[in-house]
Amino acid sequence: MASALTSLSPTEYGCLLEGVLEQAAGYAISILRNRADAEDAVQQAAMRGLERLVSYDPRRSFRGWWFTVLRHCCIDLLRSRQAHVGLDRAELGVSASGTALAWQDLADALGRLDLQQAEILRLRYFGGLTYEELSQTLAIPKGTVMSRLHYARKALASEMKGSET
Repeated sequence: MASALTSLSPTEYGCLLEGVLEQAAGYAISILRNRADAEDAVQQAAMRGLERLVSYDPRRSFRGWWFTVLRHCCIDLLRSRQAHVGLDRAELGVSASGTALAWQDLADALGRLDLQQAEILRLRYFGGLTYEELSQTLAIPKGTVMSRLHYARKALASEMKGSET
């Protein structure tokens, strides 16, 4: 049934994919905390998305669908490599300045959050997903997205304040 809906060619897929790769890399790094692993996950997601193009419903957001694929690739990579290592400043492409320390503080605070809270924040801010795309990616209603984001932001702010002391 999904194949009857799909009118996206591999070429069109490639064009749409180009538009999300930069945010995808940031999102993958925020989860995997390692640039090489993030690149592997993005590449794996690109291939997996192409293989599963028949499951894409053009009536829905491409970004939401593809970030779901990427999310699963990141989770698979975490499970296979057990790669829960702290963010390396060099991997983030920032100098050893205050900016790098801020990134480290943010990564540490995200790591202390509930997994559900960290995930929605990563998708929203590193992945740049809209509320509708978050709803699709996480398979939850839009109202739940807004509620989870609200509480996740509060929890992150609390964690960030706690790390300042």
